[in-house]
Amino acid sequence: MGINTFYQLRHLRFNNLAPLYFLGRRVANKILSIPSDLAFWLNSTDWFEQSVLFPRYQQWRLRHKAALPVLEGAELAIVEQLEQEGICITSLAALAIPDSQKLLDAADPISKELAQLSRDPSHAGKHTLMATATQLLQHPQILGWGLSTRLLKIVESYLGLPVGYGGLSFYYSVADGRDAGPRIWHRDKEDWRMVKVAVYLNNVDEFGGPYQCVNAATNNFLLTTLPKYKGLNHTQMQTLLDDPSDNWLVSCIGETGTVIFTDTSRCYHRGKPPIHTDRAAIFFHYFSYRPKNPFYCDRSPLSSQQIVEFDQQLPPEQQGYLTWRDRYPLIGRYIPKNQMRVDNW
Repeated sequence: MGINTFYQLRHLRFNNLAPLYFLGRRVANKILSIPSDLAFWLNSTDWFEQSVLFPRYQQWRLRHKAALPVLEGAELAIVEQLEQEGICITSLAALAIPDSQKLLDAADPISKELAQLSRDPSHAGKHTLMATATQLLQHPQILGWGLSTRLLKIVESYLGLPVGYGGLSFYYSVADGRDAGPRIWHRDKEDWRMVKVAVYLNNVDEFGGPYQCVNAATNNFLLTTLPKYKGLNHTQMQTLLDDPSDNWLVSCIGETGTVIFTDTSRCYHRGKPPIHTDRAAIFFHYFSYRPKNPFYCDRSPLSSQQIVEFDQQLPPEQQGYLTWRDRYPLIGRYIPKNQMRVDNW
């Protein structure tokens, strides 16, 4: 049997079994997610949300106001734009965060590994690949960059509370044009406010899968029109807005090193399906140290033990952000994390 025939047979068997495998995995994850689904239902009921959770959240922000960091001009401008628009586009060069070149250098071999893996027959049909814990731990500069002093100051000032660092997602998006998974318009559920900081690892044009966010006026309309956290594909969104022109969105095109700050809990957003070129990007996740729905916050590929071990190796001033759950009050600390994931098929 030739090597090509072997790969063809393996690919055929995998494609035949893949639907059953992923259906079984999805059913199992749904069962494991029942406790967090119930907790989310309670947290989302109007009475409990507005009478208990939101007043408590406001009190926490009020008490922390005097302890917020003092920002420089460029940092303040990012926070103000987040407040007004929900999104701010800048660059690694403009941020001037130390070791940013080391971030790009460390990310490059992972991008190449994911690009090669995306062409393997066993991954045929996947629209998105993600870096594994092993890959990230081999390049600790990447996870460590998310703890940069300037980033944490900006995020804390916007959140109005001490920061919980949810780690990162390293995405490699295949140029297949599929409108699925994180390419659907949606909002995140973790907290009242949160910040994701995206860093492009290659040049991204309009056909290369840019991150997109609706503009402020459109977002206000969606928040008052749609059921909570309702997701829509692009055609459904255009139909709802009665505007096929796409004037209602911000499309974040940019070169390697483009940085995007956005509040993904307030704002409807998506990754536009890439068509001509693949896209590699890192998304760093931040929320308050007491997020509204902590069971949705564990999105890092690192295990709990790996997170603790990584945190212990950090300088004292950077410790505690990754292990925010240790300070979470009451029963919320013990509700198992939600196991449902965006399906990459």
